[in-house]
Amino acid sequence: MAKIINKLLLVWLKVTLLSNKRIRSSYHRRILSWLIDSGGSVSQISKSLKIRTPHASLALSQLRNKGLVSRNESSGIRGAIHKITKQGRMRLDEDYIALYKLHAINLPQNHDAVVLESKGPIIILCYVKNPPKSLISLPENPYLDIDSMEKDSSGSMGVRWASVKSSSINWYSKITLEKVQPPNKSNLGTIEGWFEQSNSFAIVRANLLNSDEQWNVNAGTWFDAPAMSEENLPEILSSGDNKIGEIVDSDISVSWKNRLHAHLTSKVDSSMLINSFSHGCVVMRNNLIKPQKTILPIGCLSNWLKMKHPRMSSVKLNARYRTLSKSLISNSSNSNNSLSLALLRDISRDFGECEWVSKNPGNIEVSGLSLIGMKSLIEFIKAKGDLEFIVEWNWPILANLDFLEYILRENNCRLLVTKHGDITEINSALAKLVSLRELATVKLQLSREHSLTIKLSTGPDVSSPITHNSVPRNAEELVRSHSGKSWDLDCLTNKEANFEYRKEIWQAMNFYPEGNEEWANKIELHNPLAAWIATPNRNRKSRWIRIVGNLPNKWADLLEINIDNIEVIISSFSKGSRTWQKKSIIYISEYFVKNNQLLIQMSHFLDSKSAVNLSACILLASKELPDDFTELIQRSVDYWLDGPLFAQEILATLFPNNSVEHNDRFGVLDKVRNASMIHPKDSILYNWSSYVTSLMNGEVISSTSMRNYMKLFPYKWWYDDSSNWLLNQLSSSAGRRWLAANRLPWPALIARLDGEVCGPPGFPKRFTRNIPSSGEIIFIPVMTDCEAKDSLMDLYDMISSLEESTDVAPGRTHPMVGYLLREFQEWPDFSASIFNEGDEEIASLLFGISFYKNLV
Repeated sequence: MAKIINKLLLVWLKVTLLSNKRIRSSYHRRILSWLIDSGGSVSQISKSLKIRTPHASLALSQLRNKGLVSRNESSGIRGAIHKITKQGRMRLDEDYIALYKLHAINLPQNHDAVVLESKGPIIILCYVKNPPKSLISLPENPYLDIDSMEKDSSGSMGVRWASVKSSSINWYSKITLEKVQPPNKSNLGTIEGWFEQSNSFAIVRANLLNSDEQWNVNAGTWFDAPAMSEENLPEILSSGDNKIGEIVDSDISVSWKNRLHAHLTSKVDSSMLINSFSHGCVVMRNNLIKPQKTILPIGCLSNWLKMKHPRMSSVKLNARYRTLSKSLISNSSNSNNSLSLALLRDISRDFGECEWVSKNPGNIEVSGLSLIGMKSLIEFIKAKGDLEFIVEWNWPILANLDFLEYILRENNCRLLVTKHGDITEINSALAKLVSLRELATVKLQLSREHSLTIKLSTGPDVSSPITHNSVPRNAEELVRSHSGKSWDLDCLTNKEANFEYRKEIWQAMNFYPEGNEEWANKIELHNPLAAWIATPNRNRKSRWIRIVGNLPNKWADLLEINIDNIEVIISSFSKGSRTWQKKSIIYISEYFVKNNQLLIQMSHFLDSKSAVNLSACILLASKELPDDFTELIQRSVDYWLDGPLFAQEILATLFPNNSVEHNDRFGVLDKVRNASMIHPKDSILYNWSSYVTSLMNGEVISSTSMRNYMKLFPYKWWYDDSSNWLLNQLSSSAGRRWLAANRLPWPALIARLDGEVCGPPGFPKRFTRNIPSSGEIIFIPVMTDCEAKDSLMDLYDMISSLEESTDVAPGRTHPMVGYLLREFQEWPDFSASIFNEGDEEIASLLFGISFYKNLV
């Protein structure tokens, strides 16, 4: 018990002594607080704190004598920099604790904070809850209840703002009054967290943002912090349209207008900030994605000539510039021949390989520019007077400080980004941004006293897109080249010479695929294709109807294939790519099956340019249509034969081989067969007609025709003849060469079961198994080794082992292929896993026969 009493007495004695440790001189106290942030000269201190210079000099002398301040005299006494010492910091801490003892020892727990001192721009606050880490909101009049406080004319509560640095927040124990660690955030809501919070407090040194108006609040006044709102933010943080980001630990966004210097060592920070600032201005930057060729305004060469020839008269300079611009803009080798090789070398050295244009690109790649090239470009953009701009500077700051000062004096300069060397003060900048260790987090330095920690904006990229030399030739190229937020330039084949047109197309591509309806509406009359690319999907149908006549071919692919667009799609078949047409035909044919009435509604398009494609839709659906549509189907056949899309599928639909009889339901077999003979000899239709005619007439099929049929047709059309055709090809050197060059699943073609319905559409028949002997295929083992030989060797081994009555040997194309020639009694049961073991055709036949054998 005595030990506890002694400990409490020591604590009481310590608190009592601390209460008498106030810094009595207000000058001393204000100077020490000011020096906490960084050092300064007598004149700087006098000007900032509004203390007369002799008084400031005397106070600093007294502080030096006490060891609270040191002076760097390495460059002389005049203008020497003063810095606070460790002892000075400890003395300030003692002063703050003394203030706490005087005004806050009985701080109510139901309020946020108490004022310890409010004299001039620096205020000392004591928080019992976690204080803001960057920006503090203070009630204009803390003596009134916030709930009953009247609103001012702007509709917002009277609020004062102060900035605070994280180094200016110190936590203390209520019991010992010694520094402690801040309460652990992970303990919030727990008993341990409550104990930490209730037994500690934070002393915060903050700087009023509008220091010209004093915050007239007495020490010892407690208050609740007003809710932070962007409506009543100081003008300096909200007057601009360019969002920097959000203040940490808050939802308050900070926006800026112009003349901001950002020294960002992180490429991610630079990219995020430039993207956020770049809407509607010229951006000179290092793009993460480089253009195919840098595009530069020809006008910057005028400034370049002046820098290269400072003594040349303006008349000569203008004449040389006109010659130069005319030669480079015309972009012809003959005109370039008029320029000296030395001059071309100089231009290439300062600007790299580039394309010269008479307009101003919105996004200019500067990685290939020399220092003089960059300066001439900036001078040209700056001289325009009506263009706001952003500069990403790739060179040292100190060596070019005068030029950077010159840039930031221009109100049209929104942002200057530097990255090389130490942080250097550019006096003409209105504020400075500096990268912090945490990614996408920066410090906004408004002045020596005021800084805010900001999380950079992660909003959409509003920068002007890079204008590449190529644009998509059609919608298929556009879709194929688009990958997330990047473009595969190798897919773009249209080399467009018109820069303004190309620029608008790339702007539209920047909006794709989400689109920008407002932008598309503005440009629709001037550049219909750019408007079409930038149109959101929900608005494409209406825009297509308006501008389809002004668009080049093969851009219908951007129309979504759905029921709402069916009529537009049918009328626009010719405007789409072959791939899109086929997808549309399949979708529409499936919908015709579901909704026969829609087919009747759309049939009038058979009298339009879309007749060929619509006829394909109808014929693909014909198998499921009732007989009432026979006349329409017969009419569709006439149109389809003019451009037979989906020949294989439509032949199988018109003449289904589901039985050996009645497979010409619509009576069009002879019409299709005869008309097909005028089609190209390498087409499916011509070869189908030739094959069916030969079968009908019992004609002998030539070896060449066999090879054509085997290459073009599905296996089902010809595998009833597969055994004979194989022997025919093995009998000649040309046939064996063809077999070696074309891989076919011969075991699955020859070793099928008797009775299977097969044959080409229009001539169905039943499969008859015809297994050749090993002697008939003796040429197979001596063929040259190749991939196609594997299935032929499997066929040879199957037949040989069957003839010799040996066990089934594992096959090359499928390990179980040998069972195809064995009796059902020898077969194991095969599961679906057989499809993963080898050739798909062979696996399908094995699985089907395995299922069938259990039925018989």
